[in-house]
Amino acid sequence: MRGHFCPAQVQLLAWLAPVLLTACRLLPSTEPPAAAQPDPVLRHIGEDGTHFEASVGDTRALPPHFPQQLRLPNATVVSSGQIWDQEGGLASLILKTSQPLEEIAAYYRRTLWGRGWDLLSDVEQANGIRTLVFESPPRPDRPLQQAVIQLGSPRRGPDQVEYRDILILLSTIAPVGEAPPAAP
Repeated sequence: MRGHFCPAQVQLLAWLAPVLLTACRLLPSTEPPAAAQPDPVLRHIGEDGTHFEASVGDTRALPPHFPQQLRLPNATVVSSGQIWDQEGGLASLILKTSQPLEEIAAYYRRTLWGRGWDLLSDVEQANGIRTLVFESPPRPDRPLQQAVIQLGSPRRGPDQVEYRDILILLSTIAPVGEAPPAAP
C-alpha cells in the first residue's frame, strides 16, 4: 500500500539514514562559521494566544501598520514593542529628544492633522508633561487607530543637555477574528 512501510523497510531506513547523513556531510569550510546572531526582538506567545514582542534601541518590534509619521524626526529610539490578539493590538514606541516641548507638540498636531487624524485631546500638566490623543480617519481598508503621545517632563542628561522622553501608544481595533499582522 502506498505510504506504508513494512518492518523490514523501516529497519533498513533506520540503518541507512545515519550512514547517508555521515556520507553526505559537507566538507569543512575554510572560513570560520559565522556566529549565530540572537534575534534582537524578544517574542512570547501567551497561553491564550496573545502575542508580545519587544526590542531595545530600534523599531523592529513595531507592527508593519505603525504610521511612520508617529516617529519624530531626529529623535533617538529607546525601545519598541507590541501586544496583540484576535481583537486588536497595542504598539509602543519610546523616543528621546532634546527638542523643545512646543516644537514636538506642533510637529504631531501638524503632521497627524494633515493626514486626516482628529485631535481628541491636548493636555499639559504643571510638571511639564503633555499628552496628545489622536484618532485615525475612518477607512474601509484599515482598522481604526488611536494614538496617545505623551511628552515627558524635561531632565538633564550627562552632557547637561535637556532631554525628554516621548511615549507613543498606538491602539488598533481589528475586526473580530483578524489579528493585526506581526512585525517582520
